[in-house]
Parts: sequence; C-alpha cells; structure tokens
Amino acid sequence: MELKTLRYHALAAAILVLIFFIINTLVSNLITPARYTIDKIAPIYLNYAYYIDSSKQLSFDELMAQPERLIAQPFSKIPWSFTAQNYWLFIDLKNKNLKSEDLVAHFDNPMVDHLTIYQLNDKKQLLHTYNLGDKEQNLSLFQYSVPHIRFTLKGQATQHLVIKIDTGGISKTPVSLYRNKEFVDLVRSQTGIWGIFVGVLIMAALYNLVLYFGIKDRVYLVYIGYIISAIVLMGAVLGFGFYLWPTPWQLFIHERVVFANYAIAFFTLAFCTLFLRYHKDNCWRYKLSVRLLSLMFILAVSSLFIPENIAAPIFFVIMAALYIVCIILIYNKLRSGFRWTKYYVLSWVPLILGAAIQPLELTGVISYSFTTRHAFLVAILCEIVLMAMALADRVRYQRARALYHATHTQQTKLLNSAKLKQAFMMLQTQQRRAILCLVKIRHFNSLNTIITPAQGYTLIRHVADKLALQLSYEREFIDLDNDLSAITQFSDLGSGIFSFISTKIQSQVMLEERLTKVLAGLPKQYEIKGLNLQLNYSTGFSYLNKNDDFDYWLQHGYLALENAKNSINKVSSSVHGKQQVMDVALAAKLQQAIKTNKLALYYQAQLNFSTNKVNGAEALLRWPDPPFKSISIEKLIILAEHTGIINELTLWVIEQACQDIIRFTQNGHPGHTVSVNLSAKNLTINNLAEKVENILIKYQVPAHLLKFELTESAFVESQETLIKLVEQLNTLGVKVVLDDFGTGYASLSYLVNFHFSELKIDKSFVLDLPNNHTHQVIVKTAIDMAHNLGLSITIEGVETQEVHDLLKGMNADHAQGYLYAKPLAYDDYLLYLNSQYNLKMLDSPF
Repeated sequence: MELKTLRYHALAAAILVLIFFIINTLVSNLITPARYTIDKIAPIYLNYAYYIDSSKQLSFDELMAQPERLIAQPFSKIPWSFTAQNYWLFIDLKNKNLKSEDLVAHFDNPMVDHLTIYQLNDKKQLLHTYNLGDKEQNLSLFQYSVPHIRFTLKGQATQHLVIKIDTGGISKTPVSLYRNKEFVDLVRSQTGIWGIFVGVLIMAALYNLVLYFGIKDRVYLVYIGYIISAIVLMGAVLGFGFYLWPTPWQLFIHERVVFANYAIAFFTLAFCTLFLRYHKDNCWRYKLSVRLLSLMFILAVSSLFIPENIAAPIFFVIMAALYIVCIILIYNKLRSGFRWTKYYVLSWVPLILGAAIQPLELTGVISYSFTTRHAFLVAILCEIVLMAMALADRVRYQRARALYHATHTQQTKLLNSAKLKQAFMMLQTQQRRAILCLVKIRHFNSLNTIITPAQGYTLIRHVADKLALQLSYEREFIDLDNDLSAITQFSDLGSGIFSFISTKIQSQVMLEERLTKVLAGLPKQYEIKGLNLQLNYSTGFSYLNKNDDFDYWLQHGYLALENAKNSINKVSSSVHGKQQVMDVALAAKLQQAIKTNKLALYYQAQLNFSTNKVNGAEALLRWPDPPFKSISIEKLIILAEHTGIINELTLWVIEQACQDIIRFTQNGHPGHTVSVNLSAKNLTINNLAEKVENILIKYQVPAHLLKFELTESAFVESQETLIKLVEQLNTLGVKVVLDDFGTGYASLSYLVNFHFSELKIDKSFVLDLPNNHTHQVIVKTAIDMAHNLGLSITIEGVETQEVHDLLKGMNADHAQGYLYAKPLAYDDYLLYLNSQYNLKMLDSPF
C-alpha cells in the first residue's frame, strides 16, 4: 500500500477514535441523572408492595380495606406479563428530614392506557388523585411523553402513593422518585438522546432519498422504510413520538404498536434480501424470504384487529423466524464470496443485542435502568450507521465492478482497449515517447469457423498467459493497469490481437529484435479435442507522434500488423510500406474533390420515439466516384486531419448541409434537422462560429435546424477554445451534441463545463443491449441523467426491433440505426422521408 494511502487511513482511524471518545463522554454525562433517585440522595425511606388483580374488578376502596392482599416486595419482583390484568403498586414515603422535599414520581411507560395515582396522608386519607395514560384526554405533550406527577413531602411526614396500572399492552411501568432538579436533568438527558436519534435517522433518510433519485435502486427506499419504522416504533416505546406527529396519530400508533414492530421486521428482511441481491437470483432462499415477508404482512394487518396482548407473543415467534432466515441469507452470500457485506454483518450485532435487551427488560429478566431503557434505541442508531456504511461499501463494489466490466473483455477477462486508451492519454499528457506494439494470432478469424467461441476464448487465454510471461522479462513495456496485486502489460483488442506499449528510447532494429524474441516465446501448438492447432504470429508497431490521437495511433498499428503478413520475420512498422505515399496521393485527390464538388452527403435518419417519425438526420460524408467509393470514410477523415485539409472539408460539409436543410423545407419538411460532425482539428478554423453564421445567413437557414456533434478528441486538444466555440454556437442558436457519450474517459466532466443540448450514446453500448445487463444499466442511467439535466438524448446503432422496444421503454428521445434506414443519398432519403412505411410498422402488433 502506498504511503499516501496509509496516511489517509491513519487520519480516518484517528477521526473514528475521536468520534467514539465524544460519544462515550456524551453517554456518560447523559446517564448520570438516572443514578440519583430520591432514596439515594435524601433521608427519605421507601417501602414497596404490590397486588395483581387478574379479575380487573377490584376498586381502590376494596383494596384499601383488604391490606392483607398486598405482597411486600420491591417492584423489581413483580411478574409483569402481557396478560390482561390490573397492577396495584404501593409506595410508603417517610421524610426523616426537617425540611419539605419537592418530589416528582416518574412512570416510565408512555404507552400505558390508564395510570391512576392516589396520594394519601399518613392516616391513609385521600389527598389527591392523578389520572395519566394515553387514553386520558387533554393532557399536555409533556405528560403524554413523560408520565409524571409532582407533589410535596413535608418534613418528618409520611405519605402513601397507590398506583393503578390498567393497560392492554406493555404493562411494565418502572416507577422512580426524584427531586425536581434531578428530574429536570433526567428529562434533559432523555431529550438529548431522542434528539440525536431522530436527527441522525432523519438525515440518513434524506441522504438515502437523494441517492435513490440519483441511482434509482429500490434498496434505498427499503432502507428509508426501515428508518421511518424505527422512528415510529421507538417514538411510541420511549414517548418522543408525541413531538413528531399530531397527538391523535401518536395515540393511534400506541394502540397499534405491534404493527410498528412488524413494519421494522418487514423492512429488515426486505433490506437484507435486496441488499444481498437475492432478487437477481430467484433461488429457494429468495422464495423463502418472499414467503416470510408475505406472512409478516398478513400478521401485521391482523394485528390491527386483535388485542395487543395476543398479537405481541405471535410477533416474538416471527422475530425468531426472521433471525433464522436472515442468517441463512447472509451465510450463503458470505460463503459465495460477498466479502463486501462485512459492514452489513456487523450491523446485526447491535440489533441482536438491543433487540434481546428490550424484551428481557420488559419481562424483568434484566433490571430496569436508564441504560437498559435506551439500549434498543442506541442499538438501532449503531445499526443505521453500519447499514449506511454497508450501502456505501456496496456502491463502491458496484462501481469497481462496473469499472472492471468497462476495462476488461467480458469473455477473456483481459484488459481491453479502454485501458490502452487510458495509457495513451497518460503518456500524451506527460509528453513521453511511446510505441504501440500489436501481436496477432494469425488466421484467428478463420479458426472461428471450426472452433466454438468458448474454445476461441480459451485459446486467447492460453496465448495471453505465455505473452504475459514473455513481457515480464522486458522492463520497457509499461504496466497498463494500476492494480498493485498484478502486473498487466497488455490488453486484448479482440480477434486474437494483443497490444502493449514500449516507452524505451531505442532504434527500430532493436525493437524489432525484442518483438521477434517475444514471438519466439509464444506457444506454437494448441490442442483442442484432439486437433493439434499450429499457431503463427505477426507483430507490428506504431510510433506516437506529437499530434496523433488514439484512433490514429491504433490505426497505424493495425496498418503495421497488416504489412507484417508479407514480412519475412513477421514484424513491421507503420512507417514502412507504400501506404504513406498512397495517403499523400489520396489526399491530393480528396482536396480536388472538395474544390470540384465531387463529394456528397448521405443522411441517416434519426427517429423521434414520441412520434415514430423522422425529424432529423446525421450527415455522413461520402465520395461517390467509383475509384474511391470503397475507401473507408473514417480513413479519409484521419487522412484529411493529418494533411491539413480537414478544415476545408468541414466547411464544405457545413455549407452542403445548410443547402440540404433548405431543400428539405422546400420539399415539405420544414422542421428537419441535420447533424454535422466536428473533430479536434476543426477547432483551428479561424472564426469558425462567424463562418457558420455567414453560411446560415447566406442560405437563410434557421439556426436551430443545424447541429454539431463533438467527439472526445475535440475536447482533448484544447478545452478553452472549445468552451468558447460552444458558447458562440449556442448564442447563434445552433445546437451542440456530445457524441459517443460513455466511451470517453472524462465524458461526465464535459457535462459540467459545456452547455450541450443533447447527448448521443455510442453504438458500442447498444449492439448487444438485450443480452448485456451492464449495458442496459449504463444506457438507462445515461437517459435518466440527461433528462434530469434538461438534455435530450439520441441512441445510435439500433439494428433490431428488440433494441428499439428496449430504448422506447427506457424513455429515450431519438434513435438512429439500420433498423430505420441506412445512410441514403439526398434523393433516396427524401423518398424515404415522404413514405416512412417501415417506421409505421415499428409499434404494430402484427
């Protein structure tokens, strides 16, 4: 691990220690008031007795007339239960002091239905009657949330308190007596804990709501449901719910508190299932989880109609089943390698401890104290924090997995061209010398006709292992990956081609010798089902020049690889051969074609999903003369860029596109837009925006009908120039489109710095869209993000009805591809616009 990373880890650990120190200090100060009940700080003697009336018929006068019924034991000995019965508690108070004491009797059960307190003098004559409980009317929020009475005990005097507890739910009601000051401290401590609990949970809920809107993962909604149900439950049990909801709402929650318990259990299991991604597996564990969720839902609804003392024991049984199912789910994922669930597993520790303490305290197994009373609340708080960390770890894992899929081939698990491009960007930024080296398994494409794809991928892996060994001996070939656990010096470009980069300053002859040595160490035979394949290789290399972009560099590497087939030693450089001479001659002919207007624009239709009609097209350059018809347009563009005629060519394309826009209008298509591609080299055109404006004025073209598509190479060259150009084009009313979105290494940053009106998704994400879940997620996320930013989005490369239906379901705005139309010459395209028959059939049920 790097020293810088270690420093950051040490800083994080120090912050964690500081946080725990603050929590420990805060907790120690908050629980102090609970130690100062009146019997511990004043000369007041207390005697306790109780009686349980199972008939619920005994009156106060009848009980006072039969004192022999009382059991003279501390209240900690009372056998509290959920049985429907009344509890009578007796407290004798004798003040040995000469001065009067102002006392507060605190009854720590805000969910009790009826709480009647009779205050008697030393002759057991009734002095006052107090009525508390959530069924009483017109109490203050303070009396509801913290049931208590205040009274004065004179010096050398004796009083008696008789407390009647009549409730259908949790009957245990701890009684504590305080001086007024200590009671105020106690309330302050409770309020502090409540505030921390509610504040942390509300912030966690809001944060996860933001994450849901950003990520669109329903696990965040379930997590928020768990947080809200925890607030509802603890607000009822501890009493602070009266400050969160209207009083009638809170009283209703008290009557249906078992439902709240079911809610938190339901969301616990739902979160466990979704967090561990069992909904993707649809295995028997997932079905078990769904059945238990269904059972909990049914029992939760049933608890609304049956008494609490019956519903509560049933819930405790369901809790046991919940723990068992969750343990099964977690254990299976841990066993299958889900190591990123560590925080989620830890979150169960405080939950289990806290959930165990609460029923044990209610049933008297554990003594009541301020700490045990709030143990479950603190446990939930700790669990919420750990679950938040687990979600963050899950996002980190998913991001790492997405990055892995973006930088590795799905079949061979080797680095792909994205990593090669990242290395190119780095070397270009550092202005370092670099040579791209390509190694190809010769006739690999022909082998695909006699071996299966799986066998082909196995062959590539076999050769890759040997290539990795050979490159490990040569330190001049740089590591393409920043993963410290492995050294990866090459990438898989597909079709049996591997690429790696040399940064050593050496002669061409020395490099050829090294590459020949690498080829000599590769396997010459490979057996597949008894067939002994004879393997041969060729290699080519391309030098990185100052003004080269990645595609040009790679293309010349492929050119060298092509030339290597005819080389004696199967090694070739991109500077060899007649191709450069041919390029110069071809460039001269291309320049002449521009001047004589021998080029043409073909148009590929862009479908509007909302209308199923074409309202725009991308202009694609063609050279229709028979001798040049078969030449790749991409090759011509690169040739034009490197021979300096790209600007002349671009201005011709813009002017021709504007002329065609007017012709579209004259032929009944007034709103038809045309998109023109701009490259990095176009930024060198002096006053490009002014020239565009002059062309628009010349042909009287509405500016909004012209679009410019910018690829990433334009951003790499000169961002300052590009920012200015985009602003100028926007001022004119010309729309600017970010082309090939998602393929560049910094596409997201462009959305921040540039004012685009539209994004265009590269076809590489679309061609296998129905079978590639990762690409589906990427495309859907890009569509949602574009809409959230107020941008429209166009998807290119649509070739099948299935892809069309998927994109329409994802709410894409526009699409283009061979499904709708191939690039067509103007006259053919105009006929297509006037008919559009195939578009009318896209959503037909037939």
